[in-house]
Amino acid sequence: MNKVFALVLLFLTFLSCQDTAPDSDFTLFREYITSFSSGTVSAHDDIRVGLTFSRSDWKVNGELDDDLFTISPSVKGKVILLPNNVVAFRPAEPLKQDQEYRITLHLSKVADVPREQADFRFSIKTIRQDFQVGFGELQSTDDRRQFLIMTLRSADKLDPAAVRKMVGATQDGQPLKIRVNASPSETSRFSFVVEGIVRKDSESTVAVNWDGASSDIDRTGTLDVKIPSKSDFKVVHVGISDEDNQSLKINFSNPLQRDQDFSGLVAVESASNLQYAVDGNVLKVFFEQPLDGSLLLEVFQGITGTDGRKLTRGYAAKVAFRPMKPQVRLLGSGTILPASQNLKLNFETVNLSKVDVRVYKIYENNVLQFLQDNELDGSYDLRKVARPIASKTIDLTANRLPNAKKWNAYSLDLSSMIKPEPGAIYRVEFSMKKSYSLYSCDASDTPENESEAGEEEEEVTSGSTDDEWGDYDYYGYYYDWSERENPCSRSYYSNNRVITNVLASNLGVIAKKGDNQTYFFAVNDITTTEPVAGADIVLYDFQKQRLQSLKTNPEGTATALVQKKAFFAVVRKGTSTTYLKLDDGNSQSLSNFDVSGGETLQKGLKGYIYGERGVWRPGDTLFLSFVLNDKASRIPASHPVKLRISDPNGKMIHQEVAFYSPKNHYVFKFATAKTAITGNYEARVSVGGAQFYKSLKIETIKPNRFRIKNGFANRMLPAGQLSTAGVAVQWLHGAPAKNAKIDVQARFSPQETKFNAFPKFVFDDPSRNFAGEDITLFSGSTDERGLAQIKVNPTLQNMAPGMLRIALITKAHEAGGDVSTDVVPATFSPYKTYVGVKSPDPGKYGMLETGKSNRFEAVAVDEKGRARAGVTLEARIYKVQWRWWWDASNDDLSQYSSNTAAVPYASAVVKTGANGRAAFSFKADENDWGRYFVRVSDPSGGHATGTTVTVDWPSWSRNMTGDDAKMLVFNSDKQQYNVGETAVISFPSSRGCRALISLENGSQVVKTYWAKTTEGETTVRIPVTSDLAPNVYVHITLLQPHAFSRNDAPIRLYGVIPIQVVDKKTILEPQLSMPAVLRPEQKTTLRISERQGRAMSYTIAIVDEGLLDLTRFKTPNPWDAFFAREALGVKTWDVYDQVIGAYGGKINQVFSIGGDAELGGGKIKKADRFKPVVMHLGPFFLKPGQTATHVVKLPKYVGSVRTMVVASNTTAGAFGAVEKSTPVKSPLMLLASMPRKITPGERVTVPVTIFAMERNVKQVSIRLKANKYFRISGSPVQSVTFAAPDEKMAFFELEALSAQGIGKVELEAVSGKEKASYSIEIDVENPNPLTHQISEIAIAPGKSARVSWNSFGVPGSGSARLELSALPPVDFNKRLSYLIQYPHGCIEQITSGVFPQLFLSEIADLNPERLASIQRNVTAGIRTLAGLQMANGGFAYWPGTATADDWGTSYAGHFLIEAEKQGYSIPGNVRKQWLAWQRKAAQQWRYYEPLRNDLPQAYRLYTLALAGSPDLAAMNRLRETTEISGDARYRLAAAYALAGQKNAASALLARAVTSPQDDDLYFGSPERNTAMQLETLMLLGRKPEAFRKAVTLSKALSSGAWMSTQTTAYSLMAYTKFARFNGSGGISANYTTPGKTVKISSQKAFADRPLAGAAAKNVTTVSNTGNGILYVRVLSSGILPVGQEEVFARGIATTTRYTDRKGNPVEVAKLPQGTEFVATITVRNQSAEFVDNLALSHIVPSGWEIVNTRFTEFGDATANNVTYSDIRDDRTNLYFALKAGEIRVFRVLLNASYPGTFYLPGTQCEAMYDNSYASRTRGQWVTVIRK
Repeated sequence: MNKVFALVLLFLTFLSCQDTAPDSDFTLFREYITSFSSGTVSAHDDIRVGLTFSRSDWKVNGELDDDLFTISPSVKGKVILLPNNVVAFRPAEPLKQDQEYRITLHLSKVADVPREQADFRFSIKTIRQDFQVGFGELQSTDDRRQFLIMTLRSADKLDPAAVRKMVGATQDGQPLKIRVNASPSETSRFSFVVEGIVRKDSESTVAVNWDGASSDIDRTGTLDVKIPSKSDFKVVHVGISDEDNQSLKINFSNPLQRDQDFSGLVAVESASNLQYAVDGNVLKVFFEQPLDGSLLLEVFQGITGTDGRKLTRGYAAKVAFRPMKPQVRLLGSGTILPASQNLKLNFETVNLSKVDVRVYKIYENNVLQFLQDNELDGSYDLRKVARPIASKTIDLTANRLPNAKKWNAYSLDLSSMIKPEPGAIYRVEFSMKKSYSLYSCDASDTPENESEAGEEEEEVTSGSTDDEWGDYDYYGYYYDWSERENPCSRSYYSNNRVITNVLASNLGVIAKKGDNQTYFFAVNDITTTEPVAGADIVLYDFQKQRLQSLKTNPEGTATALVQKKAFFAVVRKGTSTTYLKLDDGNSQSLSNFDVSGGETLQKGLKGYIYGERGVWRPGDTLFLSFVLNDKASRIPASHPVKLRISDPNGKMIHQEVAFYSPKNHYVFKFATAKTAITGNYEARVSVGGAQFYKSLKIETIKPNRFRIKNGFANRMLPAGQLSTAGVAVQWLHGAPAKNAKIDVQARFSPQETKFNAFPKFVFDDPSRNFAGEDITLFSGSTDERGLAQIKVNPTLQNMAPGMLRIALITKAHEAGGDVSTDVVPATFSPYKTYVGVKSPDPGKYGMLETGKSNRFEAVAVDEKGRARAGVTLEARIYKVQWRWWWDASNDDLSQYSSNTAAVPYASAVVKTGANGRAAFSFKADENDWGRYFVRVSDPSGGHATGTTVTVDWPSWSRNMTGDDAKMLVFNSDKQQYNVGETAVISFPSSRGCRALISLENGSQVVKTYWAKTTEGETTVRIPVTSDLAPNVYVHITLLQPHAFSRNDAPIRLYGVIPIQVVDKKTILEPQLSMPAVLRPEQKTTLRISERQGRAMSYTIAIVDEGLLDLTRFKTPNPWDAFFAREALGVKTWDVYDQVIGAYGGKINQVFSIGGDAELGGGKIKKADRFKPVVMHLGPFFLKPGQTATHVVKLPKYVGSVRTMVVASNTTAGAFGAVEKSTPVKSPLMLLASMPRKITPGERVTVPVTIFAMERNVKQVSIRLKANKYFRISGSPVQSVTFAAPDEKMAFFELEALSAQGIGKVELEAVSGKEKASYSIEIDVENPNPLTHQISEIAIAPGKSARVSWNSFGVPGSGSARLELSALPPVDFNKRLSYLIQYPHGCIEQITSGVFPQLFLSEIADLNPERLASIQRNVTAGIRTLAGLQMANGGFAYWPGTATADDWGTSYAGHFLIEAEKQGYSIPGNVRKQWLAWQRKAAQQWRYYEPLRNDLPQAYRLYTLALAGSPDLAAMNRLRETTEISGDARYRLAAAYALAGQKNAASALLARAVTSPQDDDLYFGSPERNTAMQLETLMLLGRKPEAFRKAVTLSKALSSGAWMSTQTTAYSLMAYTKFARFNGSGGISANYTTPGKTVKISSQKAFADRPLAGAAAKNVTTVSNTGNGILYVRVLSSGILPVGQEEVFARGIATTTRYTDRKGNPVEVAKLPQGTEFVATITVRNQSAEFVDNLALSHIVPSGWEIVNTRFTEFGDATANNVTYSDIRDDRTNLYFALKAGEIRVFRVLLNASYPGTFYLPGTQCEAMYDNSYASRTRGQWVTVIRK
């Protein structure tokens, strides 16, 4: 009994403690509170209260006192201040679902309030969490594999990880992989993909199951999806895809062909004019009208799959199209309500008997505050600025005639509810209740817990109704998410509103702002379009501060220069006030108009950057010139002109400052590094607030030595017959290229087909897509005169839309092996007959008329444009409709689809007459206005053409919405005018309208005109003056009176056209006088003048034409840039889109336009090859009438140069350029060719071309000299004899010896007094990696021992080092050598190569040479890493990649911080940007289990702590993440230790349990992670545990087992730190080599000394004079001769085969010189595991060249789908990944260029972080046979 009493007492006590007080009356707190959370809310939301006041001690986003709120049930969290005086309680964890919370705000704690208002009480209820799973689509990956897309929608926010735990799938009992697609912006709608579904020999079942128990949701279910057999092609699912019953999705078992005609193959009962779109396995069917009821769907045989199979049996089923749900929607949009007679809000409803209307008032003094966060039609934070003032219920059943089951239009007369007050904005809200619904509901449709009773009827009220705010932004307590789409439930109607804002005003406003900060305003009366004089305009900035006041003139316009950017314009006149927001995002869309051009005038400035050529090689110097045109806005003296150059990663690599000069001609010089990455760089010049840009291309190029002229240039090649042309090849200096091998390839691409005799005909078929094709046209040789005849007859694989453009690439091969290339354009005619179509003259408005027979002309011509008679043509006319939608694919992203559905409308068959012409007509009925596609084809010849026309009601465009609906189409009488002429502008119009004609350029509004319109057309005449040059835009705004009803056009139309204006006074004509022929190494004089004697500044560039020809570089001319068409630099705003009733007339019509564009170590000295011939002079200034002279001396060079003079006179605004090409030659000349590099042991033939250019050159002696790296085979002297000027060849044989270094070859030719010479530097390199051998012993104290070791390797590569250690040995030198020599240059490997070297000197006794080497290596590593940093502070994994690598950024930054601590200099901006990136990434991190990204976050936080910037908040968040691994806990503990919180670190270690599965991501391994753990233990001073880890690490390092670069580097680094941490007795020892004894005495634990071994076998004696065991190792290293490399295959198999371009096998052992062929490399993953970070190296023999065309118009010669590709002079490195069992094929285009015998190394492929995957094929010797 006592127990019962105690329980009752406890229960009563509990009840008494509950907060049972009622909610406060909000109206009593309006003085202090503006808004508060209420109704049903998300469990993830803050609890918010908006206050009318703030406090000085409060800071936005700062924490407030926790006791400000009391919440029942109790919730942990914090109180923060949000912007706009909102106090928010932010729960520490999400609120409990489906829970009511009672909240008390203790207002008296923050404000002095009356006692009865000390506490404000309110309540909320959280949404009950639930979810629904639905079928999406079944799609095919290939003919055997499919994937299933499912949807999951939740009531409240869900984490993707939670979704992943709730769903699963099996196929016939076997589990399938699930991938959840989630978007950060959508947290309650998910799609998940069931992957790996296999189509079997018989039908199978995929069971998709779901269970919400893991997230405490009581929802389970299963869906069985039948998977058809492999041979079964059928319909698998049918579903309605939208709620308007206007589309259907038919899911087939197989993917469908996109281009088939589905007409007649699909039928839906009672539906006609079906339209279709294909999305993989899904056919989407669209209906003209919504469907209702259970209707029969029939799918007939004949539908074709992508594999060509047809549907062999039909499908029929009833599809239930339910009645449309009750809805209300507005007709049109708008906010401004003028005082005309048409003052009604038009709306539509379906299945409703009534609607509720409620009106809120935004007070005039609150409008700017409202517009800070809203557009005129916005609603954000409405409680702060508005109050409800009226409400009303509208009965829709008074008129019994409309069918309420369909959409019906109604009007609301606002004057019955409000009287507009000046300057106020009114918000009108339409809503509905369940009791208003006419939707038929069965008892089964209505939720059990709902009844028809309980909904209050709304009374008509007006005046102040503050209490009506209620649940304005929230769902009611009765809301049930699962019933939100059920119109038989109250939840469907909850918060289901349609809203618009209303501003009562007659003032229409147009505003324009130029780039020069000038503002123009035009104010009109909306009802009449009359200009409003005397209107007051006040401009405000965003903070509502007044900037300037204006008043309109009698024309209703006003202009002002405003120094600050205006954000609002408030226009007032009488009782009308109009507001206009002037932010850029609200300006008029000009995407439908031609307003593009060159650079827009910036701050009154124009700039032009130019270089001396189009492409540079790494190591070259760039000469960048900049011309500034500040005529419109002069720059002050000494103003800085800044140049900034960024690399392809966006990182700034050079910055330079010049200072303003009145001549405005500046030159910047920038030398690139030889190691610079290739790609597109960017130059940016900043001056006077303006910025100018130029793209710079840097590639590993070689200059041409031939000039090539292709006779096909600009010719037409007809199909089906031979075309003949000549190709002329000559040396740049003018001599013919005799017997040169040439290849001609063609790339075909579309171009516009035109025939001069038929200027208005269209000859291209827009329905045919031609992607482009490549064809080899010719391969042969020139004759003795350097000429060749080419005969071609191309055949294409695809149908062309018309004539095609050909890019003809001609490659000319020198006998020595070098190749020159040239690209010229030509035209290809794929057809004998071309069909043209001409539309009827649409007038000036681009439209035909309905109800009228529109006559089209057709013509048939041959390829030369001559008429063809008797040709039968077929014409078909289609009515075109555009549909657009978002489709979720199996990717993580949505893809935008835009499909054209063509409906046949009319057709005709005609035959051409004697003039080649024919005609046909079609008439569109009045109701069939729209767009039509007219297609005419020649069935016999194959060509077709087509054009799209718009057919509309006579004389006016149709009422449309969207940007197209507002377009005004008009013309000028000419496109180009000279100064002094008159431009005539005509536009369509109706009488009684008004047009504003504004002339605008790149910076401002130049002039404006008003024009009253006339019926049909209005014409305006505009004088053309010099201030309109180089072009001006005519911008017309056509206004109609608001109540105007003569047409259905919008109240405002606008359009823009450009017109060109030429002013001949702006053209400079510089003159250049120089010799016609130049001599190498001799001086020459240039004379510069201006044709009319005008002053000018200028630069001179003299450049090798072989460099210029690579990109067909055109001499820069500033005039082309400054007087090219300017882009429009004026933005326009107006209010007319916001005018209510702007669309007068038929309120029951809604027109729309759909469719849119689719939503892109130490520094090693190398040979200096390919020195560019470039000279740059200036800038200079030429006075009026002056001629300047310049003396220049050319270097030792033979060829041709172009001299370019670029001139400017910015005072007069005149610019120009001149060029001259001159050969550079002498009586006797030499040119020789050699490979880009050579391998020891290779033999190469050195071809030498001797040119005798004058008759006195007869007997020529040529001598070859070579340095120590070569042996000359045969005589070093040869002689040739000339009977007349000619060219001849001599050949020398060289053998590369076994040593490595820079080889030098010199050639000298002598004939009497004439001499010539030619020099070549070349790298002699062995491609084999460094090989190591180890000899080791342990010596007891006081003992001696002998160590035997071998010297090996090719001469110059062998070395040996003696390692003495007081600690167990770790193969330090061998491991370190492996890191330094590793060939691949990603961020991780570069860092690993230098990281361990930082600490080596702390534990090792090193000689000075080794210390200096380490310093060089570390410094070079810092410099290299800095070059990999991106503009955002992260580090790219590969040079040139666009995204930062997560782990690599932390690893590189870790090294840089440690290096800085060791005294190395780190560029300040590198450290600063890295820290910013790390902080941002740490704050944005969220745990994602599939990627196990906890360790990268822990490492990132460790590096921040190491840098002295610990992020404790992020550290705490990670610590509290329960799923993190043991390795992540170890790393995070290290971060806490560095931050001084060792207790937190120790607590983490207590929970750190590591396991092997933690080690397979992020370059990891058990050894790497052990090294990281060792670091943590040392930081915490745990010496015994650290010692055990160090012993484990030592055993691994000394085992000889393979380690990745990451594991090796981190293990060595941690071990050296441990040696320092542990301390030792040091080393005392002697070692003896033949003839020398060396004593070592050091306190360090490790000593390293080099050993010299002259013999193959060597002995070193070591004596241990210390007290402990001495560990001794000798590491001998060397590079093995070529041919001795190891062949192996582990886990992957690699094969390489060689073919010609057609795929025929090529035997590479002996190849004729000039052969072009393809290396096809196949890599197969032989395991069942995914293998990442594979590196494939294909090294070519020295005599072969990699054909790299990626910097040309031709693009990549071979397209390899890889993560990163690195093309070097001698190899191609490709980086990629392989799925289990996957086979990848890669291709490299090659050329056998240089004669000789060379070594082809084996192809090597390896997983860079897993030695179980590696392969290398056998190498072989190959010969290139001289032709």
